[in-house]
Amino acid sequence: MVRFLHTADWQIGMKAAHTGEKAKTVRQKRFETANHIVELAEEKDVDFVILAGDTFEDHNVDDVAVKRTVDTLNRLDPIPVYILPGNHDPMVPGGIWDRTSWKWIESHVALLREQQEYCHGGDVVLYACPLAQKQSNRDPTAWIPDRADGDDRIRIGIAHGSLEFWPDLNFPIPVDRPEQSGLDYLALGDWHGYLVSGRSAYPGTMEPTSFSEKDPGNVLIVEIDEAHADPRIDVCSVNLLDWINLEPEISTTDDVEAFNRTIQDLGPLASVLLRISPDLSGCADDGVLKHLETLRDEIREDALFLDWTDPVDQPIASEGADQIPDGILYEIDEALATILDGRIPKGSGHQFADRDPEVVRAARLLLHRITGGWST
Repeated sequence: MVRFLHTADWQIGMKAAHTGEKAKTVRQKRFETANHIVELAEEKDVDFVILAGDTFEDHNVDDVAVKRTVDTLNRLDPIPVYILPGNHDPMVPGGIWDRTSWKWIESHVALLREQQEYCHGGDVVLYACPLAQKQSNRDPTAWIPDRADGDDRIRIGIAHGSLEFWPDLNFPIPVDRPEQSGLDYLALGDWHGYLVSGRSAYPGTMEPTSFSEKDPGNVLIVEIDEAHADPRIDVCSVNLLDWINLEPEISTTDDVEAFNRTIQDLGPLASVLLRISPDLSGCADDGVLKHLETLRDEIREDALFLDWTDPVDQPIASEGADQIPDGILYEIDEALATILDGRIPKGSGHQFADRDPEVVRAARLLLHRITGGWST
């Protein structure tokens, strides 16, 4: 029987530029989560740890981040650690694995440099599928030999790539690779969310990296009793940050209050990154918008990070209506409406005819809101 921790896609050194001034905090949390994984491995009394690719974001990660990663991995001693180069940190000459800062790694950590068997004791064998480039249409697991007659060892593949569920695959891996090669488990990296397919599994990245990932922030504790036995997989949540995407439909004050309750149900927001895109297509009341803006400002104060998308695509139903009085503002509105209609306005407004339609619509929306003429 063997018990091990399967993790992947630590992405140490990711820039997280899309989180603005909070990027440093996002990067720091990855180290804290990595240390939590060390504690979990000790708590679960695992036989070894597998890190299935993309430990680092790329080969340009600074030496401080590499050394901090080394220090974290060294804390796992005496638990063996098997690290696979992925497509972000492939095994290339002069890459991150040749850094002086990496050479402080201790002997319990094995970098899986070659496509070969790595024996763990006498009854477990690992089949390493390291990557040597960032992109390829070749199956990295194709080399794994079939199980020989009489081989009663627990056979575990370690690979980084895409199970053949999706088109335009990078490093495609057959869904039935475990069956083809007689593997008891295929430890995968690359997909950033938790996913199990038969004997193959992705733990996902330990910390989310974007708002679009599905079920990130996990590691897996895997137990296999003997060769040919089904693996038992325990999913352990380890992430310290939550990335949440919300698209509330707002028409009335009651909708704003309901959305406020949704936010409150999230609990403390100090460790939450939020992307909020309100749908205001059914809202005709400027008072509702002001109420929503107040809530937005409150969320911005409390959340670690807020990406609030203003609804520049919302319709303006003032076409043909005299909601803006005659004068300079009316002329500006007419010019903006003409540009959005694909025509060049008369007068000085013609110089803005080549502006991005999104910018023009946002400007017109703001004009209507200033004058009280925003509507559906």
